[in-house]
Amino acid sequence: MTQNKLPLVTFDPSGCFVSGTKLERAAFDQLAPRLEAARRETLDVDMRLLDDPASIPAEKQPLDARFIDMPERILSEYRRSRDSSELGRILATANRLRDQVDRVVVLGIGGSYMGARALMDACCQPYFNELSRAERGGRPRMYFEGNNVDNDATSGLLKLLGRSGTTVDSRWAIVVISKSGGTLETAVAFRHFLAALQESTGTDADLLQQLVVPVTGKSGKLFDLAAAIGCPEVFEVPDGVGGRFSVLSAVGLLPAAVLGLDVVKLLEGAAAMNEHFRTAPVGENAVLDYVGVGHLAEQQGAMIRVL
Repeated sequence: MTQNKLPLVTFDPSGCFVSGTKLERAAFDQLAPRLEAARRETLDVDMRLLDDPASIPAEKQPLDARFIDMPERILSEYRRSRDSSELGRILATANRLRDQVDRVVVLGIGGSYMGARALMDACCQPYFNELSRAERGGRPRMYFEGNNVDNDATSGLLKLLGRSGTTVDSRWAIVVISKSGGTLETAVAFRHFLAALQESTGTDADLLQQLVVPVTGKSGKLFDLAAAIGCPEVFEVPDGVGGRFSVLSAVGLLPAAVLGLDVVKLLEGAAAMNEHFRTAPVGENAVLDYVGVGHLAEQQGAMIRVL
């Protein structure tokens, strides 16, 4: 079966160039060899170094480049193993939460929540949480906390959530994201929301286990707490992937799937852009062209980008 080729994001820098300055087309064209060298170093050197972390030189630490081929790896595992793959488990958990609760609270800070929040802002109706359950396609409302120590925000959301009842419309769940589990803002928020959820579920330990979904490292405080609670699913924050690049891991994919976004298509689009980055020449390569224009702009003191 032939799949339709995904349309790619394009980048037109023509409006950025100013004739007679150091930010003109000729200056960009002169960057082509350096941009090509950077691409080759990323693909031929950095990606291979990640296969042997002990060989990564100090000047390249931390080398958080494992995100580059992550879409292909996740999709490949999903096509091989389906339900038992990480993506299969993410989809199953998202569907279970859809059937169990009307609200999901995502706890995380920095890259642990910003990618998911950006996906919600970009792909959902601006007032998604105000829509009826039917208008949301049966998907839960989503709230983001644990990214500050604002007591008013925490108290207000806890009051809104109220006590979890016996109906789907009155129940809520927690997705808590922290690689170590020791990040102060997220840890404090999780303590408050977990206590409220424990009070709401009463003696129903099985229900509590199902309503807490951790995304964390292979060890650490949150990993240990998830084991103590007995959470049926614990997703991994992958090694070699910095927080700001984690949106295409379980960190971003789980909230996106809960919202009903097509995460398979999202990963396929990312994989298509990876192939574009690997093969398209400078001048036709959205990634390299954006880097080149950004470099020239920074040299002229323009440090803020508005897309």
